[in-house]
Amino acid sequence: MVQTFTPSPTHLSPSAVTKTILVAQGQPLQVQLWKLVLESQRHSVLLTSPHMDLLEVAATRPLDLMVVDMTTGLFNPYAFCRDCHNQLPNTPVVLTHHPRRHIEPAERRWAIYQGAAEVIPGLAEASDILDSLDRIYKAAKWSLPIDTDALYTVLEQMGLMPGDPSSVASPTPPPQPTIQALTTPPQPVKLEDPTEAKPSAPQTKYRLMYRGRPVN
Repeated sequence: MVQTFTPSPTHLSPSAVTKTILVAQGQPLQVQLWKLVLESQRHSVLLTSPHMDLLEVAATRPLDLMVVDMTTGLFNPYAFCRDCHNQLPNTPVVLTHHPRRHIEPAERRWAIYQGAAEVIPGLAEASDILDSLDRIYKAAKWSLPIDTDALYTVLEQMGLMPGDPSSVASPTPPPQPTIQALTTPPQPVKLEDPTEAKPSAPQTKYRLMYRGRPVN
């Protein structure tokens, strides 16, 4: 689908083409964020519930990309990627995990082996949104430039700007008191002052006796 618009002279080329992206997320906040971020780049966003048969929904219209939450527990994300790879080989699937969760390299390799284009955390920090968008473009093999002005405008409207300490997900729990490490140098033991020692009981003296008489 091609739309005409006035691109930013710095970030968008006149030949930029918008994409149609299916977004299936389990958390309402993630739905809103992905919609705003992708629409800021003038893409067409199709929202659907993870409760739906995503493969059936994807087959109803041509799609350029799917951004699917793999943490809902409503379907097997790896089986879904395999089915999409077999039935919709030209539609890349980007799996999203919990925000702020580190994706292990082995986990990423397995997902890509099963047919996913990429695995990334959900949107959490405003400063990470640009990186998430860049990773999606690379996974989809799009050579489109990112309109950072439009992206930052959307973040500003939401009250979030890259570098702000605030986040769009649940706040980080306060740090817990640190337990003293076992490597802490041992504390010196206070020795008793000999002058303060209690007097000991008098020692009993024994004498050598012979037939009841002491031997000198």
